[in-house]
Amino acid sequence: MQNTKQSFARYLPVNEQALLWELYCKDAGFTHIKPGGDYPPHSVAHPKNYADNVTSGRILREYQVIYITSGSGWYKNSIIGKQEIKAGDVIILFPGTLHSYSPHKETGWQEYWVGFNGKHAQRLQNKGIFSPSRPVYHIGLDASLTANFEQIIQLCRQQEPGFQVILGVLILQILAHIHVFENNPRPHHMDQDLVAKVRGIMEYHLEDGIDTEAVAKDLNINYQHLLKLFKKQTGLTPYQYFLQLRIARAQDLLSHTDLSIKEVAAYLKFDNQYYFSRIFKKKTGITPSAWKAEA
Repeated sequence: MQNTKQSFARYLPVNEQALLWELYCKDAGFTHIKPGGDYPPHSVAHPKNYADNVTSGRILREYQVIYITSGSGWYKNSIIGKQEIKAGDVIILFPGTLHSYSPHKETGWQEYWVGFNGKHAQRLQNKGIFSPSRPVYHIGLDASLTANFEQIIQLCRQQEPGFQVILGVLILQILAHIHVFENNPRPHHMDQDLVAKVRGIMEYHLEDGIDTEAVAKDLNINYQHLLKLFKKQTGLTPYQYFLQLRIARAQDLLSHTDLSIKEVAAYLKFDNQYYFSRIFKKKTGITPSAWKAEA
């Protein structure tokens, strides 16, 4: 499989040990589709039955969980029809159900996915915990959910002994996270609008740097109240969320410009190159120089 900054995919053989746990991983990966980009991307080699007809209609023999972390698009299946998808949404695909999905051309999107099967997955569906009639969940941007997917991808890269068993546990954690969220009260629309407004301010000032407490003051909002809402909807504090945005911007600059690491750190208003490098590695798992070298 081709492994780039924009995409990664791994399709796995299933061993007897994984089968015993009754929930096993078949495939996993991530894709970043830029605005105007093709979907599915031609740069990643997917088996024919996975890539063909994903936008026009296909049927899989496995379950998949797809987590959209940026951009927007649509999803359609033979039961609910077509539904709009936005950042923070989770889509569950079910075996034997005709479905299709795609990012919007004008926005693109970033997706994580994991495919799985097993008797335990079938039991969850049979009990009505998950159903093709309820395939989309508005989870929001959640750090713990993203971390589960990142760990799955790391395990798929390394494939150390016993990794399939651990993958099954992580998939179950993802499903549990979705189920728990579904049974908790939804945030009020005004709260959602408020968090969306703050996120918009952050994105606008991404290269300027902002004080999140000052943003709350400017909007005449109690900062502790904003902190609580932001944590509930995104899984991150306003500061953590803004930092993630800055690191994502740094990744893009390192990959697609000639700016040095020092210049990127200065451009994004980090205190110095060493602090930037330490934070970058903490958030991405590799150093800025290693990221730039692989671009």
